[in-house]
Amino acid sequence: MKTMNMIVAILAVAVVLLHGAEAVLYTVGDDLGWAIPPGGTATYAAWAAEHSFVVNDELEFDFAEGEQDLALVTKDDYESCNTADPLHVFQEAVTLQFLSSDTFYFTSTLAGHCTKGQKITIYIGAALPPSPSPAPGPCPYSTYSSSANENHPQSTKFVSHKIMARGN
Repeated sequence: MKTMNMIVAILAVAVVLLHGAEAVLYTVGDDLGWAIPPGGTATYAAWAAEHSFVVNDELEFDFAEGEQDLALVTKDDYESCNTADPLHVFQEAVTLQFLSSDTFYFTSTLAGHCTKGQKITIYIGAALPPSPSPAPGPCPYSTYSSSANENHPQSTKFVSHKIMARGN
């Protein structure tokens, strides 16, 4: 029994170390993508609870342009589904790489989508110390920074990567 516990402990440490060594890409909602979820608000809450996000991880919000959007909002606006004044809106599918530990609130600005459960809270934990690795090559995405507070560019919390058409 002690041997089994030791193996489980070693595997758990290995998973933590591997996660800290490299950013992980998650597709929000997995196969559902970013849409009005059939199970309401609990769908995205359950999805987020299954994952432990850390600094430098990337979340892909996959949706068809013109059919959905993605808005970064305050906690108060998230809780009340107020999308009148979002912090930032993405009109097309996007991958966000998180650069600092914080809690982020996302929803859709389209009428009724938030109240039908198309919203998610994402907590990004502190990154583990990286293990040595070769420098990455150039990023294949066009990028730009977005800040939750436009008056303080040094407070950039995430970087968005435009999703290129599949197969390019």
